[in-house]
Amino acid sequence: MTSPEERPPSAVLGRIPATPRWKPGRDRNNEAAMMLHEGRVDEAAVALREVVALTRVADVDGEGLDMRARALLNLAAAHEFRGDLAEALRTADEGLAAASDALGLIGDERATRTVLINGMLSRAQTLTQLDRLDDALSGIAEAEAQLDADDLDQRDLLAFSVHNARTVVLITTGRLQEAQDEAQRALSVALRVGPELSGHAYANLGVIAQRTGDDTAAREYLQLAHQAQELSGDATSRQHAVENLARVAMQEGRLREAEEGFRQAAELAGRVGLTTRLAASRTGLAAVLLQSGRTGAAAKALRVLLDELDRDAAVHERLEAYSFLGDAESARNRYPAADDAYRAARELARSPHDRGRIDLRRAEMHAEWAAMSITPRSRLARLEKARDLAIPVLLLTEALRDGFAPGGTRERWSLQVAAPARELAFRLARTLGDSALLFELVENAAASVTLQADAAVEVTAPLPFERPRASAVEWERDERERDELPAAAAGLLGGEGTASFRFAPPPRVVAVPGAAPVLDAWIRKAEAEYGVPLRSEAVVPAW
Repeated sequence: MTSPEERPPSAVLGRIPATPRWKPGRDRNNEAAMMLHEGRVDEAAVALREVVALTRVADVDGEGLDMRARALLNLAAAHEFRGDLAEALRTADEGLAAASDALGLIGDERATRTVLINGMLSRAQTLTQLDRLDDALSGIAEAEAQLDADDLDQRDLLAFSVHNARTVVLITTGRLQEAQDEAQRALSVALRVGPELSGHAYANLGVIAQRTGDDTAAREYLQLAHQAQELSGDATSRQHAVENLARVAMQEGRLREAEEGFRQAAELAGRVGLTTRLAASRTGLAAVLLQSGRTGAAAKALRVLLDELDRDAAVHERLEAYSFLGDAESARNRYPAADDAYRAARELARSPHDRGRIDLRRAEMHAEWAAMSITPRSRLARLEKARDLAIPVLLLTEALRDGFAPGGTRERWSLQVAAPARELAFRLARTLGDSALLFELVENAAASVTLQADAAVEVTAPLPFERPRASAVEWERDERERDELPAAAAGLLGGEGTASFRFAPPPRVVAVPGAAPVLDAWIRKAEAEYGVPLRSEAVVPAW
């Protein structure tokens, strides 16, 4: 997943030349911005502090405040690169205050409003990394509102940054349909105003494709991202490109290639001081070690990494590291250690998607643990624990499908992403000999209808789909599928921001007249656990 566009505030040119008083500082700030672009983070930070110091005078004027804002916001980026998110946020706040003061004194004669909006988006990026996702979305909305200002410099570039920043947050929260729509908007702007920017949008689309089970599209998107980011000359973009391709290789089982890619990505991140990306690359490398059977080495690498990560800042990196540590310990049959790791990851997970993903891994671990149990009592207890985790996850993943517009992605989610939870829930019910539960699971799986497209309410025209050429046939097939739309007993619900349609929660199903709806207690438990409406209160008989 990529960061919002990294173009520094110093790239925004004022409408009049710098005065002799401030020209040396402005030139120094521009030099420091280029250092950041090239990955020379420590050198840039030294230069930027010098520029800020020049403005710490009693008679600072509006131009000096504009220069202070640019330098501080660049310095905040340097802090973020190095993983010091608290200092990045503090510095960004000071930079935004300086920009506001400059606007109050001299208006927008030096394009300070563009600097301000860039800074607001950079601050939202920092909040995203701090897992303050609601605050990040609010900050992005506030920045977007500023785009209506008259005579705004770089309006299209800022619009791209808004869409890209919002895409990152939506991916992080698991709102993948909205993220896909927003990434397409970002891509549309990028292809119009700066094709080199398209790498960010393609990389995000690749991540979304990975998470929705479309490995072919993920590979195509990430290869396009790599091509665009290689041309950008940006050290951060180049590192992202290598890391993302390593993830594709790992997902497709090309482990030697993935290991080499993650090592290269880690080397690039370490060389330019990208602390967060270094952690992500090291986690990816540990995942490759795990998949290749080197479980002890993977567990050791992850524990070393977790000891080094900032407990207050590296939220997403720690979540992934703990998740893979749980996998590694489970593969070593060290089940109590695995459970501890999964619990630690669960505490860091905010989105229902992430919580469900971790709970499914925990459920699989408890099922494996049961198979290793010595006494019938301990075996039964662990099977029941696995069941209690797996069934709510199954219901959640089925419900999350309804957040997608009708088409290939939505159906692929049901067939691939929800399939592991469905298979585990059925297997556990059968192993426990719970025929009543097995019957209810069968009825739940069979509760489907076919909706005709002419019965649906169209929300908006589909966005232009800038998908790689190799996948155009699949998109055309998805378009044909809109004539007949499979759905899990769902009604259609109109809403803004979707590519075409989205589904409302389906009704509860009664399998036996006079009995409670199928899986009703489990549904209510899952809704309470994940905070997602799984079914409406309407009740229909099974058919």
